[in-house]
Amino acid sequence: MYPALINPQNASNNRERFTEVKRIDDKQEARNFFSECAKRLSNVSLWNYMSIFGFAYHVSLHDCFGMQVNRPLEKGDYVKVLAKDGPKGMLWMKVEDVEHLKERDASEEIVCLTLRETENPSLITELSAGEGLVNRCQLYLRRLINTVTVDIKLANQELAERSNQFLNQLRWENFAKQILLKL
Repeated sequence: MYPALINPQNASNNRERFTEVKRIDDKQEARNFFSECAKRLSNVSLWNYMSIFGFAYHVSLHDCFGMQVNRPLEKGDYVKVLAKDGPKGMLWMKVEDVEHLKERDASEEIVCLTLRETENPSLITELSAGEGLVNRCQLYLRRLINTVTVDIKLANQELAERSNQFLNQLRWENFAKQILLKL
């Protein structure tokens, strides 16, 4: 389950949100900065160097068959988070959606990722593909003229018994800040 989503008084439709904003004076520089941020967001191997996982986990990207790949993430991929001290802390997140929207006048761009906690893709059968955990995370990266925003929305719609406890340790607020880190 995601941090701050465990609320015994309201176990369904819990939500958490983290937002970071950076304003850049030059419009072209803002476009370039947005492009750099979008690359960081879609390159899962870079997530290993962000403190979202407190450097205690290894993050890798896998295709729909569970085979590890080294490329920008795509819809249908899986993100594997493995505790460095062994498989007792393991989480799989399915990339449910990847969208890149751009206005014709180039005043606004949005990249949206939707992740859902799931089972190991190599163990999923056709019968179990639609079942299981419903913990979700939506990551929005938006540029509106010269302002770049990262908005992370977490939703735990149902507390699932199989949910991984170590997910509470994720630092989504730091992740949002590091996506907008100017290199």
